[in-house]
Amino acid sequence: MISLNDSILGEVVNALVLNDPESREQYLIAINNESGNGVENSRHTYQWDYRYNTIVKIAMKYNLGYSKLERGNLWQAVYLIGPNNEIYVFFSSKNLRSIIRNGKDNHYLNLLNLFNENLDDLVPVEGQISLNLGDNCSNKCKDIETLQMHAREVVKMMENPPSKVIVIAFNKTITSTAEALVFNTKNEIVWTKDLTSLIKNDYRFVLNSDDVVADQEESRTERESKKKQIVRLKNNR
Repeated sequence: MISLNDSILGEVVNALVLNDPESREQYLIAINNESGNGVENSRHTYQWDYRYNTIVKIAMKYNLGYSKLERGNLWQAVYLIGPNNEIYVFFSSKNLRSIIRNGKDNHYLNLLNLFNENLDDLVPVEGQISLNLGDNCSNKCKDIETLQMHAREVVKMMENPPSKVIVIAFNKTITSTAEALVFNTKNEIVWTKDLTSLIKNDYRFVLNSDDVVADQEESRTERESKKKQIVRLKNNR
């Protein structure tokens, strides 16, 4: 279902979930809030800009395609184009759940799923909540031709329509997770893959905040040992 190898997928997933202390510092300088005592109204936008721009660099590094999704004048998203002309779009798990609950027929994810017509024969994943379009569609989701026209507008920069659309959803917490999902044209999940194992165990941000140098790559045993030490130190403060 996914043509990207784990090396590329790993870079994408880690770009979505890992912190970059240097970019955070640069952001605070840019908004004249080096002390951190001021306001940060653009904080969430800055985080998404960092993720999207990192994905652009990954695309250029591996000679993959990418383009922007224009959402009015307020927001731009980036999608990645894989070797088989499939596209990858990115959401936090929280935002994806919100889209599922609201189920607006004009959301770009609902429109993009129309390109997954060849997957309609797959059995939907059990125990899922589909993108409920029922009561929110005007005139029974208008008509399929109109929706398909809107879908083509979303990816107008592509020479050919995408072969399929894949969602990468992530949850950024102490124990971050990531997964790939594919919907059919009825907005039912027909395929998933857990990508959490591709997330690096990177404690550099925590270690550096405790004045511990962590410039070299560490073994799993060393990382687990330092993690336990950090927890003990923080509990003793």
